[in-house]
Amino acid sequence: MVRRSSYSVLLAALLGALPCAGLLEAEELVWDVVPIPGGVNVRDDQPVDGLLFEVMQLLAARLPELQMRYEILPLARVEKRMGEKGEKCSSGLLQTSERNQLSYFVPFVATTPMHVLVRRQSLGELRIENGQVSLDWLLGNPYLRGALAKSRVYPASIRERLLQAHAEGDFLELGGSQGGENLLLMVSHHRLDYVFDYPVIYTEVMRHFSLSDALVSVPLRENAELVTVGIYCPRTPWGARMAGRLDQAIRELSATPVSTLAIYQRWLPPEVYSHYHEQLLAFFAQRASAAPLLFD
Repeated sequence: MVRRSSYSVLLAALLGALPCAGLLEAEELVWDVVPIPGGVNVRDDQPVDGLLFEVMQLLAARLPELQMRYEILPLARVEKRMGEKGEKCSSGLLQTSERNQLSYFVPFVATTPMHVLVRRQSLGELRIENGQVSLDWLLGNPYLRGALAKSRVYPASIRERLLQAHAEGDFLELGGSQGGENLLLMVSHHRLDYVFDYPVIYTEVMRHFSLSDALVSVPLRENAELVTVGIYCPRTPWGARMAGRLDQAIRELSATPVSTLAIYQRWLPPEVYSHYHEQLLAFFAQRASAAPLLFD
């Protein structure tokens, strides 16, 4: 009896020293995230809310085996890390050929198109046709001053034209805040006449900053479609596996978009959400029915 009792005590001690399956450390996924007003709002170096961040939370709920951790970084640092091929992914990025060389792209959500922002009293100076203004007309008008944000990558539909105008010296490229929201303030304070930005961003900026003059937005004729925003994971075996897991979870999330669309409705101006509601439904339906992406 003594021997059996001693053996039982020893066995219990050994078992107690071993972690049970439920207490094993969860696999960690580190996200590199750029702060974007209205998309990823940050407080004390941590994301707190915003359209993109809240949809990322829905995605995280589909992957309970992953422990999510967020690192807030400027865009240049995020892109530098992409080249380092560490075990982390980045979210909220537009797809470019340069980024595709470094990482695997996983389509995630759609953003409503960029608009041009002007002071309300300057609206009459624009040539507006069918509720839209032409980018070529804007860039060809020598009396209106516009600018690009260094921290921003612009949608493919207007990117080359903007970069060409900048290269020709007709268009400024300015630094400042990580999300580029300082350019909106410069328009309000008459230092610029117009800039390009997304409805979710300018709505958030106007909510939290004191503007000298109110701004209004006008859709661009050359940028009328939804823009796909996605996730990048490194071109490594780990990155391929993680991109595949994220792709599957995103397709599952897109199949039941009610919660996602509720987030869009909370963060977009009512008229913008109403205008793009059907396009958003079509985007998520297509994403849900797409074949699994292959990463090699």
